Amino acid sequence: MGDDLTLLIGLPVAILAAVTLPFIARRAFDRVEFGLYIVLATFFMEVVYTEFTGFFVGIYLYPGDVIFSFLAAVAIARLLFSRNVPDRNWAWLAFGAVIFLSFALGISKFGRAAGTDFRTFFYLWACALYFLSFPLADANKRSIIKAWFICTGFLLVLTVLRWIAEYFGLPIAESWRGTGAAAEIRVIPSNATLFLANSIVILLYFVTARIIKGWGWLAVFTLLAVVLFLQHRSVWIATVLGVVALFAAFPGKVRSKLAQSALLGTVLVGVPALAVIGYGKLDSLLYSVQKSAVTALDDRGTAGGRIYGWNQLLQRMEPGDYVIGQPFGSGYDRYEFAGVRWKATWDPHNFYVQTLIRAGVVGLLLFLAVYFVTMKRLLASREEPRPWDLPPRILFVLLVMQLAYMMAYRFSYDQAIWLGIGISMAATVREAVAAKWREAKAEARERMQRQSTPIRRIDPREPGGAVNR
Repeated sequence: MGDDLTLLIGLPVAILAAVTLPFIARRAFDRVEFGLYIVLATFFMEVVYTEFTGFFVGIYLYPGDVIFSFLAAVAIARLLFSRNVPDRNWAWLAFGAVIFLSFALGISKFGRAAGTDFRTFFYLWACALYFLSFPLADANKRSIIKAWFICTGFLLVLTVLRWIAEYFGLPIAESWRGTGAAAEIRVIPSNATLFLANSIVILLYFVTARIIKGWGWLAVFTLLAVVLFLQHRSVWIATVLGVVALFAAFPGKVRSKLAQSALLGTVLVGVPALAVIGYGKLDSLLYSVQKSAVTALDDRGTAGGRIYGWNQLLQRMEPGDYVIGQPFGSGYDRYEFAGVRWKATWDPHNFYVQTLIRAGVVGLLLFLAVYFVTMKRLLASREEPRPWDLPPRILFVLLVMQLAYMMAYRFSYDQAIWLGIGISMAATVREAVAAKWREAKAEARERMQRQSTPIRRIDPREPGGAVNR
């Protein structure tokens, strides 16, 4: 039934897209918002479907393969032919070259398995490449924020509807259930929960900078409650670090307002929390949240098992693998606990380890260099808060959240939106700082020239002469 439904919906969409491809390509080339809508729609539908069904055309082709190949082609065209590109970012292009080399080696050795393994890396690389190729005016930033908040609203509605279905035991709930003790609570995946956490931090900036009032705080507390009850512990950590980064990155009224609001928020969250605790039918939910927090670092829990598996994956690498990595398709077979017979085959739930395995030290260093150079440039901005604006420093905060999240999960292509935008903004900040430095240097040079020019005293005996005092 699922395959038939996908074919029924996907085939007409594919035909329509093929017919209108020149128009779509032109719009995507000219307007960053167009590509943003495509990525967000793909992301939301993937959350709804849980996973897309592939079409077999000699190989299994998934919607994301087509969409991100298209965005990569548009991005490359912009880098080659557009005069309005803020940063070509050679480190990101070099990272792409490394993963494509690993993919080519994987195809030759493992065939289709390499393609399945490569998708995560290709999607994030293509998505970031597309967004970094656009300069961002204020109008673009406002459109990006609005689109992100609209998608956040859709995710909230979807989450609540799924919780209702779980509460009443509707059969449809089986279609999105994951694994583990919190399967009935984790109705959307961790990357979608991080999406909500991003909105929390952005809204916190807006309300503490007094860009929005009233409903902003209600939205913040609602999203905080939802993220808490979804029980993705890595997202909890990323959210906390995001708030800390927000406090550190925005001195002045944002920082002071954030500190004042923390105390008030403790009271406002505590009251509904007591009400929830008093409602006996939610005891299982509270117990699950408590268990998730207490067992976070248990040796026999999720974190302990993952660390045990990471060690095995790294130990089986040859010395040469640490340079260029093991090709895509090599697999991730390992034991996650001592003394068990079954092997884990999925990715290692740590994008740094995954990148090291597939792209070696070279690929991992290139990936991290893009982050740290971008974040350093973003922090150099002194931009003042403006209504519905995305200042460079808020991108710094979002990238901090990504770095924390990737300790436990793979990189999600929706987060590559912020990485690409961050690279673009960092290039703009760098140019602005360089322009101010050149201007200051020119002024200093002129000042020195004026000070070093000797004063010529004119002999009064000369015709028309006078003493220059």
